[in-house]
Amino acid sequence: MKKIVVIAILMISAKLFAYQNFTLRLEPATITATPLVHSGTFGEYNNKWFFIGGRKNGLHGFLPPSGFPEAGINDSIFIVDPVVNQQWSASTHVLPDSIREAITTSNMEFYLNDSMLYMVGGYGWNENNGDFITFPTLTAINMKGLMNAVINSLPIENYFRQLTDSSLAICGAHLQKMDSTYYLVFGHRYDGHYDRTDTVLAIARQTYSYEIRKFQIADDGTNFSITNYSALRDTTNFRRRDFNLIPMYDLYRGEGLIAYSGVFQPHVNQPYLTAVEIFKDTVIVRSDFNQNLSQYHSAVCAMYDSSGLLQHHLFFGGLSMYYVDTLTQQTVRDSLVPFVRTVSDVVRDFDFAYHEINASIRMPALLGTNAYFFYDLQVPMYKKHFVDLNSLAHHQRIGYIVGGIESMDLNIADNNPNAQSFASPRVFEVYLDTIQDTTTVLSEINNEVLNFLCYPNPTNEKTQLEFELKKPELVKIELLDIKGSLVQNVCNKTFDAGKQKLVLDLQPLSKGIYNCVITVNRHRKSLRVQKE
Repeated sequence: MKKIVVIAILMISAKLFAYQNFTLRLEPATITATPLVHSGTFGEYNNKWFFIGGRKNGLHGFLPPSGFPEAGINDSIFIVDPVVNQQWSASTHVLPDSIREAITTSNMEFYLNDSMLYMVGGYGWNENNGDFITFPTLTAINMKGLMNAVINSLPIENYFRQLTDSSLAICGAHLQKMDSTYYLVFGHRYDGHYDRTDTVLAIARQTYSYEIRKFQIADDGTNFSITNYSALRDTTNFRRRDFNLIPMYDLYRGEGLIAYSGVFQPHVNQPYLTAVEIFKDTVIVRSDFNQNLSQYHSAVCAMYDSSGLLQHHLFFGGLSMYYVDTLTQQTVRDSLVPFVRTVSDVVRDFDFAYHEINASIRMPALLGTNAYFFYDLQVPMYKKHFVDLNSLAHHQRIGYIVGGIESMDLNIADNNPNAQSFASPRVFEVYLDTIQDTTTVLSEINNEVLNFLCYPNPTNEKTQLEFELKKPELVKIELLDIKGSLVQNVCNKTFDAGKQKLVLDLQPLSKGIYNCVITVNRHRKSLRVQKE
């Protein structure tokens, strides 16, 4: 009998990832009380939203002094009631400088534990150093007291406490909690004016943590401290920042976390595509899966289907090295990692296999980067962290996409990002509509070829192609010009499973953009190669 039950569950699981049993839709919300803020601390407490720190302008610049200008600092604390569309705010300038500077940083880490909000690290200006730093601080904020004070225009100073610990000098990471242990996952420390060239010249100082740092917080409401600190280090797979960390549930291991993608790989200035599963007793790098359609921190939603034992993670917009061409349906690679309108769903099935789905909708603009997903207050939740797919009504709002960066073009980093992007004023309601039939086949992104990239790119000589195979396969690689005409047959042969490397010689070719197309088992991926 047990074997029959297991086989039945596997059949249900296979059917549900092969067919679409729900659809998504976005509708502009009538909520106008949200502040123009991104890359800060956002959350929900007592049926109200709070916004602390972050930036009020668009994408940061890459050269001083345009990197993180003072005018872009969010120096207010905002409370929003989404039901009555009302906002309250308080200035942070009434706080001591040590606290004010730390909570008005960007890309800090945070976790709301009951009514206590813990904020860690973050990148911002420090007056004592006369420079930008990553703050080595843990700030505890009594959200119950703070929200009451902000709403009623009362003093806010008594609701903040702070300690200093160099192991907390991290930004672009995530802070999560499992049982009584906090997990400070990946990230980096950056000190000095943000300068893409200075990082190479070692004028600014950037150090990736390469770690998952674990600790507990002893807090009696007056005094608090870090205890039981430990760290798990991996210089190959943990060199990541600005990624998505999402709760997960495993039938056998229980509660866990999944770190998706992030930037940058050690040997090439490209994002990671692999996922890292984090459990209380182990960490698993899922090198058998590439997340193609989302590689940067964005609005995300976690859902669980307890009938099919399926985990769904929805990614709304953001930045991605791959996108699906709407005409050809081919997966196209843009090494500049552009802003995209993609909405995707990564499904983890009963067999622990991953399936990436290009959803049936797109964002209405180049939105989602560093935005936040607020779950609807009425949506049924599974184990506190997931929308319960089996308890939803046929048509139900599951949450809101709030804030983030809106870009005017796909690639703006080398132009003037502050002028071509801005903190988005838009709020979108996200609805899920269940469907009874299973006739709509999902548009699943293939994973026959893993980690397809080339470097250096651009180049005027030779570039190295890299890719990975799950099993021995016949591989065909062609170089095409921008009109789609064949320029060169790079290879057509069988490769063993694992990582492969080839040298592509561009010296005889004219300057310009080329598409390098790899075909494996009838599945194609392409990347753009530039000959200087």
